Amino acid sequence: MTNDEMQGFMFTDMDIRGVHLRLDQGVKDLLDGQDYPAPVARLLTEMLIVACLLSANLKLRGHLSVQIRGAGPIKWVMAECRQLSNDPEQPFRVKGMAQVDGVVGADASFIELVADGRLIITIEPDQGQRYQGIVMADQGTLAECIESYFYQSEQLPTHIQLVSTEAGAAGLMLQRLPQTTVQEAQADSDWELVHALAASLTQHELAQLPAEQVLYRLFHEHQVQVFAPRPVLQQCDCSRERCGAAIVGLGANTVNEILAEQKAIIIDCHFCNSQYAFDKVDCHLLLEQDVLSAQVESALH
Repeated sequence: MTNDEMQGFMFTDMDIRGVHLRLDQGVKDLLDGQDYPAPVARLLTEMLIVACLLSANLKLRGHLSVQIRGAGPIKWVMAECRQLSNDPEQPFRVKGMAQVDGVVGADASFIELVADGRLIITIEPDQGQRYQGIVMADQGTLAECIESYFYQSEQLPTHIQLVSTEAGAAGLMLQRLPQTTVQEAQADSDWELVHALAASLTQHELAQLPAEQVLYRLFHEHQVQVFAPRPVLQQCDCSRERCGAAIVGLGANTVNEILAEQKAIIIDCHFCNSQYAFDKVDCHLLLEQDVLSAQVESALH
């Protein structure tokens, strides 16, 4: 087990909530299997952190993904956080990848990486309606883009701080909620105070300090309710079964056409670099099982 976890908290006398995240081991596990240029690896790390921070405030089982599609050397970068249960002992699971097409300078900025990019946030609950929000990725940093997204789409003032260095990968999010306990003027004052305190946190502190020390460092003079931490794991959800289902979905004619040209159907997972091979026997068994399952289903109804 690692110390990668999300720590949610809320101010008891202010309409403000927050999340702190550490993702050191998860990032290492993900990047060890890839060969991204340093600026790309840093952005992908930040995307993973953001996906987790946004998922922490959602009380649902399902997937949340953060994507950027652009015209720079990064054509597509995506991070996904999956919540399989609301049980606080069950981990959030994250994965991510980037598609690089072009030369990436050693000091490439966010805007250079995702030129003319669009930030896409998608929420897919296991039960319920799918939601997607899109804004231009035209701010100087990913954190500023996320803050702009919440301001434009939900009118919720939000503070995001991200860090991705050799010292660690971590994030902090604060969000002002619609006031329920105080008047608007007081809510404005509360947010300005908490935002100013959070802005005093250095990148070095965020990268190295655990959640308990970060919260004490920033808010020890205020009443903060801290919730049970949730573990976070970097884990791809690919499997031979899912790949088999994808092959069946192609249909018998397409599968047979592919097998006439090559000995097997090879499926590569670009998230974790796993490879799944299905030869002619494997494919025919999959198709036969699908036919039998359909016949059984038809007989039952």
